[in-house]
Amino acid sequence: MVVANLRTSRIEISKQALANNIAVTMQTSHAKHMFLAVKANGYGHGLLTMAQAAVELGVYGLAVAVVDEGLALRQAGITIPIMILGYTEPQYAEILVQNNLIVNVVSLDWLNQAQGFLTGVAPLQASLAVDSGMNRLGMRNETEVLESIDFMSNHRNLFNWVGIMTHFATADSSDVAYFNKQLHRFNVIIKQLPYLPEMIHVANSGAAMYHADEVPTDYIRVGTVVYGWEPSGMELADGKNLKPAMNIKSALSYVKQLPSGEGISYSHIYETTENEWIGTVPLGYGDGIDRELTGYKILVGHEWCPIIGKIAMDQLMVKLPYQMPVGTEVTILGSNGSENIDIWDVAHYCHLEPWEFTNRLTERLPRILVD
Repeated sequence: MVVANLRTSRIEISKQALANNIAVTMQTSHAKHMFLAVKANGYGHGLLTMAQAAVELGVYGLAVAVVDEGLALRQAGITIPIMILGYTEPQYAEILVQNNLIVNVVSLDWLNQAQGFLTGVAPLQASLAVDSGMNRLGMRNETEVLESIDFMSNHRNLFNWVGIMTHFATADSSDVAYFNKQLHRFNVIIKQLPYLPEMIHVANSGAAMYHADEVPTDYIRVGTVVYGWEPSGMELADGKNLKPAMNIKSALSYVKQLPSGEGISYSHIYETTENEWIGTVPLGYGDGIDRELTGYKILVGHEWCPIIGKIAMDQLMVKLPYQMPVGTEVTILGSNGSENIDIWDVAHYCHLEPWEFTNRLTERLPRILVD
């Protein structure tokens, strides 16, 4: 998709907010190394924008979901460690080696298949995935883990065992029963191993923030908390020490006064009831703005103005309290300096979670690192 740089609509990412959230996370979790999850276009914040910020802020490494994201980062000149969290087809093992990417090894069978594609010029950096109860990917028992370790030990020219991980499904919940079950399963396997790799990375945002005394945290693997979202939705903490990093900004592109009885946008779900000032904003569902936001109040300058009519692909309309000049700044999400539109309020208005809302934002919106 083309990035619309020659338009006022944009996403601003606050470097100060990210720095604050990184510091809070590192302090709370007692972590020594952070892998920041920048998968899925940086949770909507921009893959390269977030990678650039992470490097500048001293983050140890990056975590992505697919090989292509890792390759894009390497091609952009990012040199810090990059870990692939999702499934990678074994035939791409040598590409991982060539680009110094850490792979998530999900089974002994994967290692057997991958060896046929490795040249041995350099070993593949491998992190073993243990499925303790998320039930997506990974090895379910110590036998397969031990066999995988033996396999890599017998093929040291092809594999370098650098890590072992699991992923908690309920680390951000007040009900700790299933978390404890997963932790117990993982610990049982760990105790059976003849030795451990450098990285034991199990702490996602929830585990890092609420279970730092129960899990290894030398290496943490976090996303939501660094973007400024309290992982439990304020169930376990108020999140006041976190600062959301994303602001969505635009500006009025057209202003007109309409008499009573005029319909606004498609289907005329809104009609004027008096002489009304209407503003047009160059932003729509083609940018990932959810159509459920109709009726929600956003900031035009320092005035709270409702979105009216159906949100179109490229534009939306707002009801203005009076005539306002074209070019007046519009804040759809975040702060305008004195007022703030909270991501939780916006997302829940659309019946979404914050990371779902931002992940829908399309690449047409430029991502700009500010402050």
